Amino acid sequence: MKKDDLGFIKLKIEGVFNLQQVASEYNLTSLELVTFHNRFCSIAELLPISLPKHVEYVYLPAQNFQVREVRLLKSTTLNLPKNVTVKKYGVLIKYLPKELQIHYQVNVKHNSEFVEITKEKTYVNDQEIDQTVEQLFEKAEQALYPMQISTDQSGRLDHILNSKTIADNWKKDCEPKLREYYQSDTADKIFQKLDVAFSDLDTKLELLNRNIFFKLFFLNVYQNYSNVLKEDFKSIYFANLKEDITFKTKYNLEKEYTTGDKIALNITGYEEENIFNKDREKGKLDLVYKFHKETHEIFSIIGFISAFEKNVEYKIIFQLYELEYS
Repeated sequence: MKKDDLGFIKLKIEGVFNLQQVASEYNLTSLELVTFHNRFCSIAELLPISLPKHVEYVYLPAQNFQVREVRLLKSTTLNLPKNVTVKKYGVLIKYLPKELQIHYQVNVKHNSEFVEITKEKTYVNDQEIDQTVEQLFEKAEQALYPMQISTDQSGRLDHILNSKTIADNWKKDCEPKLREYYQSDTADKIFQKLDVAFSDLDTKLELLNRNIFFKLFFLNVYQNYSNVLKEDFKSIYFANLKEDITFKTKYNLEKEYTTGDKIALNITGYEEENIFNKDREKGKLDLVYKFHKETHEIFSIIGFISAFEKNVEYKIIFQLYELEYS
């Protein structure tokens, strides 16, 4: 990039020059860019309106350049947050075709060592849970919190640091109280399953990863995205289908801050083909993560994940958004 006092910027082009893309990035039409460039360039640098052509530099209006420069990300790396902060998020999950909607709030405390999660009351289709079995699970779930989680450098769930405390809380406090109220053969079977699940939870991370909140909130999004479209494979558990569906995904970090001054990461993908789904429609994954500009903490996660079984589409619509903490 070269600057001049005559009201233009001489911008170096890396790779193949795409006229429409560059013009759009600087809020110009293709004709406006070519006209402005040819007004200030040397004869050897003149551009025709019909491309392609190898272009080393283009001349841009300084004002257009400066406006975009403010919007451009200063780094293509998302760093794992290390600041001590407390956030509250609203979580809303819709399951189709069941027309089931679940929403709740979570409190998230960050520090340099771990992330602490506390989950509040769950609502189903905007109502408090009123079914006996579901109430039992809801009350038993509270033994999990607060949950202290360590991650790897990419943000992926690594360990449950207080798994022993969780197990002790369940056996010594939560389970005895619940057994006084819930007494039936069905309840006994549920308690047996919960005993297994809550004992040494750190060795059963696959159970947490079946929970769509934990799967997406602790996705490996903290990476370097320098000029490379990242590809990866993601397995998402569909409770209705009782199986994991694998998606071939692409990560694309937006070059500019959003209108709300956030960093946006798009993750898209299609269900991986295998012998079981070869001749049927494939599911899709489409998620948008937004991060705080300075701390890189998650601000929101919006999107959907779908799969097909017997020509029926099963879809998980996920929304997580930061709330004002009070």
